[in-house]
Amino acid sequence: MKKEKKKNRKKKNTGRRFHSAHILVWLTAIILTGLAVRFLLDMIPKDDIDVDALLEEPVTIEIETDPPEPEYVNPVPRPDIDVQHLTINDYSRPGEATDAINYIVIHYLGNPKTTAQENHDYFESLKDLQDTSMSANFVVGLEGEIIECVPPGEIAYASNSMNHESISIENCHLDETGRFTEATYQSCVKLAAYLAAEYQIDRDHIIRHYDVTGKECPLYYVEHEDKWEEMKDDIMNYIAQYSES
Repeated sequence: MKKEKKKNRKKKNTGRRFHSAHILVWLTAIILTGLAVRFLLDMIPKDDIDVDALLEEPVTIEIETDPPEPEYVNPVPRPDIDVQHLTINDYSRPGEATDAINYIVIHYLGNPKTTAQENHDYFESLKDLQDTSMSANFVVGLEGEIIECVPPGEIAYASNSMNHESISIENCHLDETGRFTEATYQSCVKLAAYLAAEYQIDRDHIIRHYDVTGKECPLYYVEHEDKWEEMKDDIMNYIAQYSES
């Protein structure tokens, strides 16, 4: 009898434990379902306005491009230049852009002992005289002073058929030989070197007026070809001096 009671009690306890476990499983399932529903509800936008605003936001698409080429910097120092631009007129500064800058043309003035300022002022006077057309981008004086009369990139009336693609440099001189003073020579070399480096003009494109028209200009450097070659060497060596540093 006692054994039977114990057996019945054991069955009841086992039934209670099974029932409790079953309830716990259901409670766990209900809680997890509730959390899942809450998570899904949180993922849904709260109202239509936010959705519309989200759709209207601009979309930025980044496109990979090649890096820009580094900007060219002229290594040659700019010499001291006195900028005195001529008044735009039909006889010395037409105000027209060159097609390109492919040449530097070296000249002499053919008027011994005149200064850079005097020649600049003569070019300026042509707008009133109206009897000839003449000018230059630069004039280098007897003491090495440099006056810019016409900006590079504008046509000056100096080099005939090359006016539209060149920069002209006129040089003062003391006598009929046309030989430059040392100060004039050095300033001409430094100016030509600066311009050649600025516009990336090579040795063969530094020329004389003579090379354009056959006119004996600059006289000394037409009559002495070796001195002309020496001048071009000095120009290129001056560029190399700064390019290598």
